[in-house]
Amino acid sequence: MTPASSRRTFIKQSATLGMGLVLPLNAPSMSKTLVGHGTFIYQADAKWGSLDPQKHPLQHCHEMVLDSRGRLVCSSVSNQHDVLVYNKDGKLLKAWAHELPEPHGLSKVGEGEDQTFWITDCTEGRVINLDLDGRIIRELDAPPTELLDGKPYKPTETTVAGNGDIYVTDGYGSNKIFRYDSKGRLQHNFGGSEFFDCSHGIVLDERTAQPTLLITSRGANEFQRWSLDGKQLEVHRLPGLSICRPVIDGEETYFAVIVTKSWWAYDGMVAVLDRNMKVVSLPGGSAPLDQSDFTGVKYDNRTFLNPHDVCLDEDKNLYVPQWYSGRTYPLRLRRV
Repeated sequence: MTPASSRRTFIKQSATLGMGLVLPLNAPSMSKTLVGHGTFIYQADAKWGSLDPQKHPLQHCHEMVLDSRGRLVCSSVSNQHDVLVYNKDGKLLKAWAHELPEPHGLSKVGEGEDQTFWITDCTEGRVINLDLDGRIIRELDAPPTELLDGKPYKPTETTVAGNGDIYVTDGYGSNKIFRYDSKGRLQHNFGGSEFFDCSHGIVLDERTAQPTLLITSRGANEFQRWSLDGKQLEVHRLPGLSICRPVIDGEETYFAVIVTKSWWAYDGMVAVLDRNMKVVSLPGGSAPLDQSDFTGVKYDNRTFLNPHDVCLDEDKNLYVPQWYSGRTYPLRLRRV
């Protein structure tokens, strides 16, 4: 069973059994505590983004970015909104609604007041572009059915190259990456299930001599590096770490480890990698001692409940939205 199908099975069975929508009796305590290793130590604050559930009901969150206005923008699943907008103190500024049943990937492009967001819905197969006020600017057409290898279109992430080309990864569907030009016209596709086991996340990596794409194969616990024209360049394996999406900040790469042992238990941690893609800190987990195999890493059973993404601010604090975690709002890890 693939991670995507495991995830869907978990949701379906949890809904049937009445699980996952409230914290279980044995849920880990998430009071303020220090987590991490080496120079990447953080104080966890699970109450940072908490809201009144009567006013802002929530099932779960997916991804978060820091925008050009200094706001933390988070894709969220709710019957009242699909995006939450916070300030850095955890105060809610805005809640946007676009009738998206499963808003998932959230990325940003551009600078200043010209910055925009790309958001994917992995249930309806939509990829929409929003302005800084949450208004829809445009929407990409879905790829032709014949390119989907008999799978439904379930896009999970986007990234945008310097020339404006938009890359959409169909992580819960065909595992292909679809490249559109800046006008939204489909140009090319590559990847697929022969390369990826859940191509969940994608990011433009400009740390290389020429910009490349860093793409996750979550079920295989690996990063893959591809050229912008769709050629596989290298594979970096991290056995035992299910990678959501890579988040690049300076020389470091961050990602949420959504599960380490089982999709049927609250689990997960955050990973911090140095410029050589070596894991140097695992907030929420035990120390990363063996760089060749992380299957023995233990999560701390208190910090996270299925973390799904990582967002950094200018002070290197981390903000972590969580998937199917008992209606929890995003939490903060303050760098110490």
